[in-house]
Amino acid sequence: MNRHAQDAAARFDNWATTYGDDRLSSWFRFFQAFAISRLDFSSGCGFLDVGCATGWAVREAAKQITCGKACGIDISQKMIDRAIAQAHMLTNADFQVANAEFIPYPEESFTSVLCTCSFHHYPNPLKALCEIKRVMKKDGTLVILESARDLSFAIWLQDLWRKHFERSHVRYYTRQELQALVEQANLRLAKEILTIKRLLFKKKLFTGLMLLECVK
Repeated sequence: MNRHAQDAAARFDNWATTYGDDRLSSWFRFFQAFAISRLDFSSGCGFLDVGCATGWAVREAAKQITCGKACGIDISQKMIDRAIAQAHMLTNADFQVANAEFIPYPEESFTSVLCTCSFHHYPNPLKALCEIKRVMKKDGTLVILESARDLSFAIWLQDLWRKHFERSHVRYYTRQELQALVEQANLRLAKEILTIKRLLFKKKLFTGLMLLECVK
């Protein structure tokens, strides 16, 4: 594990004990639920959440998918430990400690893939996208939800602050930059990029997000 991966794992290990119960949990869950709603579980097989934390989205998907397993990967062992504990009643859920650049599942394993608010931690974003594409089935869908640096000055400032004071943070992207990365990975946008801007929502001062629906 390289230095950046070690820093990211340590940060999220420290967060694991309060994740899901802290001030921002309602914000995370609201937008994760919104991102999941963009996926169609009525056809296809398998779901993967890249950067799943304690596995809330995986548990929700496990209740909806009609074929295969709902899976989650995260770089934090303690996040995965909590995810496994909270999903112990679900027979179709699986969790693995893994880096987004090395996903421990075979090629074409998942019809639906989710990545919410974790893409800014990836030091090699193109490699991560290519790895996600590898495990997607033909005609599979990837939904990415991420802060967009070009949506507001507040997000731009937040990105600058995190680069200096949060060792696991790499960068927030503009909509154009993330679209370019998706296209370099030979994925294509199924729809126009959706943007979300809100003030004082779910205990968070400012929300500036972009949602990309990508197909293989």
